Amino acid sequence: MKKSLLITLSALVISAFAAVMFTSCDKETDSTVMVVVIDEETNQPFQGVGVKIAKDNSEVNVEGVTDANGHFKATFKAPAIFDVIATYETGMSDPTTGERFYRQGKNSVRLVDGETVECRVIVLKEMLRHY
Repeated sequence: MKKSLLITLSALVISAFAAVMFTSCDKETDSTVMVVVIDEETNQPFQGVGVKIAKDNSEVNVEGVTDANGHFKATFKAPAIFDVIATYETGMSDPTTGERFYRQGKNSVRLVDGETVECRVIVLKEMLRHY
């Protein structure tokens, strides 16, 4: 009797362990970032802004443009810490040098395994020059 109880208990423990192992392999690992770009001048969502999500010393990066709600969304296969740069090309240039003006905002984001994280970037009023 003790031997059959021990065998049954062992079988249950092994089954439980196997179930945990197989379900952990199916774990959701995609990490998503929702970038929300805001114009510092108007304090409103900023459409048409170029967004770059990148990690230093890595080839992992994504680029895109914000939609009408100032949003840009990207999904990565693993969590990481990324720099987020939002650049708005003003379309203006210096008449004497031809240098183009742009406005920019920066932030960083830590992605969480299996979750969507929001990152707000404020594009500053200050105009910068492309050299």
